Amino acid sequence: MRIQDIQIGESYRLRSSPLYGWAKAIEKLKPKQGVNIHTYSVVKCEHTVYKNDKFGFIKYYRPCDMVKE
Repeated sequence: MRIQDIQIGESYRLRSSPLYGWAKAIEKLKPKQGVNIHTYSVVKCEHTVYKNDKFGFIKYYRPCDMVKE
């Protein structure tokens, strides 16, 4: 998936575990912007077990690691 295809507020699955967990996009970070120290774009996500959970861990994923349901 490309960074342009990611919609803020949408929930996505991870390519490595497509049947477990959800990643809700919170913010897109460009290379070397804010906490992103990498040379590629990342998406700040709230990682939860169920799609409608109220809280979760904050994690950063590359857009290519995320897939639509």
